[in-house]
Amino acid sequence: MLETEKEKTTSKFFFPKKILIGGGVFVFIVCLIVIFVVLPVLEIKSKALELKAEATGVGAIIQSQNLEEGEKKLKAIKDKLNDFGNSYKKLSWSRALPWIGDFYKDGERLIRAGNYLLEAGESAVEELKPYADLIGLEKKEEKQQKELTTEERLMLALDTLDKLGPGIDKIEEKLKKAQEEVDQINLSKYPKNLFGMKIKENLQMLVKTIDEGTQMVGEVKPLVKYLKPLLGYPDEKRYLLLFQNDAELRPTGGFLTAYAILSVYKGNFKPLGSFDIYTLDAKFGNRLPPPEPIKKYHKNVYYWHLRDMNLSPDFKEFIQTFWPNYKKAGGQDVDGVIAVDTKVLVDLLKVLGPIGVADWGRFSAENDPRCNCPQVFYELERLADQPVGTLKGERKAMLGPLMHSILLNVMQSPRKKWPEFFNIAFNNIQEKHILFYFFNEDLQKTIEFLNAGGRIKDYDGDYLHINDSNFAGAKSNMFIKVNVSQEIKIGNNGEIVKTVTVDYKNPAPPSNCNLEAGELCLNGLYRDWVRVYVPKGSELLEVKGSEVEAKTYEELGKTVFEAFYGDKAPLRPQGKAQLVFKYKLPFKAGKDYRLLIQKQPGTYGYEYEVKINSQQQTFELKTDKELKFSL
Repeated sequence: MLETEKEKTTSKFFFPKKILIGGGVFVFIVCLIVIFVVLPVLEIKSKALELKAEATGVGAIIQSQNLEEGEKKLKAIKDKLNDFGNSYKKLSWSRALPWIGDFYKDGERLIRAGNYLLEAGESAVEELKPYADLIGLEKKEEKQQKELTTEERLMLALDTLDKLGPGIDKIEEKLKKAQEEVDQINLSKYPKNLFGMKIKENLQMLVKTIDEGTQMVGEVKPLVKYLKPLLGYPDEKRYLLLFQNDAELRPTGGFLTAYAILSVYKGNFKPLGSFDIYTLDAKFGNRLPPPEPIKKYHKNVYYWHLRDMNLSPDFKEFIQTFWPNYKKAGGQDVDGVIAVDTKVLVDLLKVLGPIGVADWGRFSAENDPRCNCPQVFYELERLADQPVGTLKGERKAMLGPLMHSILLNVMQSPRKKWPEFFNIAFNNIQEKHILFYFFNEDLQKTIEFLNAGGRIKDYDGDYLHINDSNFAGAKSNMFIKVNVSQEIKIGNNGEIVKTVTVDYKNPAPPSNCNLEAGELCLNGLYRDWVRVYVPKGSELLEVKGSEVEAKTYEELGKTVFEAFYGDKAPLRPQGKAQLVFKYKLPFKAGKDYRLLIQKQPGTYGYEYEVKINSQQQTFELKTDKELKFSL
């Protein structure tokens, strides 16, 4: 039967019913995806970017040490996190889906963890408020009837320290809850990168930060309990103060120049006496045979004196050797030992300005053209070591009166200087210019956890610590510049071979070291006993630049490579020297490469360069530093 013209025209625009239904379903599904997936995801992305932008400013607030701004920042981040959480809930329907639901639940865990972290931060701010101006945190100005000195403010703070305990417990509780949330996340299922973002690395960093923060609060809690007793409340505490001359570098930070007994009673610091280390050695009198390094490398030293006992790079190991011999010399009982070097004095004088010390003169941090160094440093060296027509006596003991004058000025300083003093203490502890050892075991554990005890650390990755000892090389370390490069090569089988090159340069002109001329010998021929601490089991392949055959042995849980230069070819003023160590690590490379570099106490300005495959990092080693590379 033939179609009519009308029927033909109609058939051109006819769609089967199934196609119409299918098209409608497709449009409906697309609408559902847009409403329930695309729009929420775009909203979540927008809120995430806002949250990230808000959180990015936290570092700047911490550096500015502004407590009031920090409080505002925490509130702003919390508001952004709540906005993000509300947007995230729009995907809650996905919880019931297999596989996808697990990722959604991880997001919920991260949001809850974030809220716990912010609550911990808010609690920390509240706990710090009573001590804000004392520890250098800015806060809203309050009207006071009179300006308080540091000593008076410290006394007020001591009275409230007992209230810190419950607050720290609250912070720890919040951190543990955050830890419980992130510990449920299976990181292995996440991709390394997604849409140009580092997913797995950021999650790993977050989990590690929360874990370490929780551990730190737990470790610091005992310190709060001990703070009042440490500061002489209610009973006096006494400490042995050791002065290390970092210009004559030794393993723990410098030559032991002098010592003092420091009394602390109700926050008031007072030196009870300062003495030359040579006077203590005269009292010691024991003719101890020198250990091998002294006998082999130290010129014209035939016995083991107290002043040379800091041979271990580990401060605790040194004290455990030094203490019984110090007691034999009639040393006083104390509650702990504190070691400081000249940088601490210089930093304090930069804030205080020039000060006078009765019978000793004027000291300042101003540059002295005679050495192109701080004036206080030159004067200390001149008073201690410049040849005179009289016996040396107690000339190095001037450090005690100088420290007394500095402490007196610090304790009587106005409020506006407190942040600077706090920063000096904090930075010098971090940079190992101040070291602590306490006879109370629990307190000592806390000090070591805070990395304030000068310990050689255990580490399960690659490790490096270079330790220099100036044996009869004048005060040359104040002029010497050190550059360390590490080249790490990984073979096809994962084998790791490292080449560590240490360049020593002394750009300064020589001093007149002729004793008969009566000049001050600061910069002379440098003799260096060098030890390189690496992972235990490392195999030494080659050493260049050492005047003696390199030794390999184990110490402090590490393998040690020992070298020396200075007899045949010393580092001369305006000269240079180089040591090269090539060795194979005892393990093979994995997906990630971790390296801990530990700084030697008393050093600063050391430049480091680390190369691994095509990756490179360059930095000044101010504190212990952990590096991570993805292979």
